Amino acid sequence: MTQSSYEFCKTFVKGADTQTIIVLLRELLGGEVSWDSLVLPGFIVDVLPNPDVTFASDDGSDDSDDFVLWPVLVEVGPADPDDERAIVAMMQRILPALWDAGYPAVAACDFEDELPWDGGIRRLRP
Repeated sequence: MTQSSYEFCKTFVKGADTQTIIVLLRELLGGEVSWDSLVLPGFIVDVLPNPDVTFASDDGSDDSDDFVLWPVLVEVGPADPDDERAIVAMMQRILPALWDAGYPAVAACDFEDELPWDGGIRRLRP
């Protein structure tokens, strides 16, 4: 069994733009917005346009379940990568908040199996 890396988690989001997602996450988590980042105690949460979306439809709103082409990336990194539970707990808050707001989201990280719906992939492919 290999050990997971808890240093980073990338989440692909469909159905919104970066500003909508950063506002939603700020309401959920608090923190300060700095450019395209949400600065929280112990975390940096970047909300970015997915550079690969140009390979999908022009606006990234296609009906594809190919989540790596969804238009928004939420990248979460903890200040202390040795605190494994912190990033898992953070992602366990972020994913359901995105889903509850109506945005399909799938996390891509080494600890997906510790997240609800295996990081969201089982919501797409039950």
